[in-house]
Amino acid sequence: MTSRMHPGMGLVAMVVLCLAGSAAADDRAAAEQYFRIGADAYKSGKFDAAAANFDHAYENLKAPEIAFSAAQAHRLQYQVDHDPARLKRAIELYQAYVTDAPDGTKRKDALVYLERLRDTLAKIDPAQIAVVRDKPSIYVSIALENARVTIDGSTVERNTAIDVPPGEHVVAANADGYFPKEQRIRVDNKTKIIPLELTARPATVSIKSQPDARITVDGLPVLLRGNSTEVPAGPRLITVSARGRKPISREVMLNPGQELTLDAPLQPTTQRRAVRWVVVGAGTLLAGSLVTGAVALKADFSAADLRDRTSLSVADAADYQRLRNRRDNLRVVSFALGGAALATAAVAAVMYYFDDPSTDALLRPIESKPDRGFSPMTIGDGFGLGFGYAGGF
Repeated sequence: MTSRMHPGMGLVAMVVLCLAGSAAADDRAAAEQYFRIGADAYKSGKFDAAAANFDHAYENLKAPEIAFSAAQAHRLQYQVDHDPARLKRAIELYQAYVTDAPDGTKRKDALVYLERLRDTLAKIDPAQIAVVRDKPSIYVSIALENARVTIDGSTVERNTAIDVPPGEHVVAANADGYFPKEQRIRVDNKTKIIPLELTARPATVSIKSQPDARITVDGLPVLLRGNSTEVPAGPRLITVSARGRKPISREVMLNPGQELTLDAPLQPTTQRRAVRWVVVGAGTLLAGSLVTGAVALKADFSAADLRDRTSLSVADAADYQRLRNRRDNLRVVSFALGGAALATAAVAAVMYYFDDPSTDALLRPIESKPDRGFSPMTIGDGFGLGFGYAGGF
């Protein structure tokens, strides 16, 4: 059996929403739960379980689309076990769809099936037809294909009704990468449907990067324990940034319980590279200031020596004045170079400490999940559901 999903599965069928709006909230919730489980069983080719769940869904919400899906499941199960009761029930449900949905998209298919099934039923002895009834059993629905399900410690198949005696039973499920779950239930004289959802274990992500690196996951900051952190499973956008470094991001798909190591070497920004040259410039200016200051001091000492003499010749007086002028000029130059060195060093400090690139450009908005609910579904070769369910409830 093959089935394909309708391209508009993300849209909720308006007609079903209108019908559901008039139903009690708890009835609608029950119908949605049963239908979700039935759809999962149907896709797995377990038409018996699908029919039982669709019937329960229809009892809680008299939507014609649910009736059509239940009819499909009963009809296909008849092809498996040839139980005449399946034919009778399928006819009732197809007729309900035709009556309640005069403009339904599957009305033509329903009428064709009605004619065929009535012809088949007419050829069967009425005494052979019994009512399809529930019996003490447990049906465990779980979406994980690798889940291991047990009832009272015995392994059972998922999406399969398991006959059990009435009374209390223990249902458990576990899967790699998920926290196990156990539930005690009481079964009477009908099928007990148990939907189980396992909680995924977080993935562990180790990041090799700068010691002062900042880590965000989907735009939210996280703290590292050592160099690792726990991240919820699923598609994630991990961003690594640090002061003076070009931020980088990685899109990863994390499986439940996975351990992943990311190498995230951060390259210096253009500004951080420029700081080095600004510091060199400040150092050069400072060196120039020290040299000119030393030369000015030497000129001052030489002038003082001439001044301390008892008598000065005309030539000595000229040298004295020349040395004083040199001292004064070099002192001005030394102060100017020193001030320029301090200013350049301040610029380097500002460039260093305020070099914090934004990561906003690296973040991508998380796509919204499709709406949830029932939607029409194209049927191929008569094996479709009639309408499908998108998302969870």
